[in-house]
Amino acid sequence: MSRKIAVMGGFGGDNLGDELIGLAEAGFLRENGLEPLLYSFSPSVSQGVQPEVSWLDYREFPDYFQRLRNLVRRYSTGERQLLPDAVIIGAGGLLYDTPLTHLIGWHSRTLFLRKRHIPYALFANSLRRPKSALARYLLREVLKHAVSVSLRDRLSLDIARELYPRDDYRLGRDPVLSLGTLLRSAPARPAAKGRIAVVPRPWAASGKDGGLSFWQELLEGLVQQGLEPVLVAFDSRMDIEFCERLRSSLALGVVRSRDSAGHGLADAGVLFDDCEMIFGMRFHALILALLLEKPMLAFSYDEKVTGLMADLGMSSLCYELDGDAPAALAFVEQGVQYLRSKESEVSAAMREYVEQARELTVRDFFATIEVHPQSEK
Repeated sequence: MSRKIAVMGGFGGDNLGDELIGLAEAGFLRENGLEPLLYSFSPSVSQGVQPEVSWLDYREFPDYFQRLRNLVRRYSTGERQLLPDAVIIGAGGLLYDTPLTHLIGWHSRTLFLRKRHIPYALFANSLRRPKSALARYLLREVLKHAVSVSLRDRLSLDIARELYPRDDYRLGRDPVLSLGTLLRSAPARPAAKGRIAVVPRPWAASGKDGGLSFWQELLEGLVQQGLEPVLVAFDSRMDIEFCERLRSSLALGVVRSRDSAGHGLADAGVLFDDCEMIFGMRFHALILALLLEKPMLAFSYDEKVTGLMADLGMSSLCYELDGDAPAALAFVEQGVQYLRSKESEVSAAMREYVEQARELTVRDFFATIEVHPQSEK
């Protein structure tokens, strides 16, 4: 009987980036002769997105944190899922401490795996510097006991080495970069000059309105600069409502999302059809821009965005969000001029990064599989 290696990630929350990660990792498992076995926070939702995958329910994973959550919420199916032989935790910003309960949950899962002698590996994660002594301890423990660790940008490698030094950390890349032409199954509509896909999200650090006033002022400024912003929502839990509020307050066109587009994951690129450029807060909006070779400007609310743009050698095209809309507008004006004047050079750099990333990511996942014990439990 072949080994059962299950992947844990942020699946089932209807976040386009997380679901694309699941699509890529399910493919990696198949390519390695393994059953696509993934954990989901909502298996019924995930089944609708990827019906060919075997979905396990996080609520039935018997770690200590989940038991407490089930007790408080009075949830139990009375079923007991079979445990895998090994677990891959990846990819994305899974190990963040905002909120701290999020990191407590991941620590609890890995602690349970250790007690059951089930090895786990971290694959293509990104890290944020923890904000408290407890968070630093929890993350150190997760890093310390993993059988292998790969991180998807150099900034995350630096953070990991600060927290828990070990000599076998690997640099990987986001697995969505391996999807390539899957994200565009039909010819794209020609880009209209000045039409800009804008992918915002609520931004807690900006105050009570979640950055709404900042984006209102920025979008108004884009129109004044002669640009046509098109709002794109990546996460149904928070982005669609946020984008709809922006749309209605500024009388913009319809908000684009995976559901509104009526396409599956393999056609995610359709969201950016007819757009000249992509302005993204969402990490995976920038990843799709790379795959589609769409010129992009990044608006960083998080170290994972900063780390990606640094690894690309495009830090000058990344705006560190500080709530200063006039400064952001000046950044956009200069950025658009630069992207238009250097279009061929930027496209070549994006293409080279994607080609190298695809090779590195496939090799990295294979290394993650190989490090797990080959014997059955």
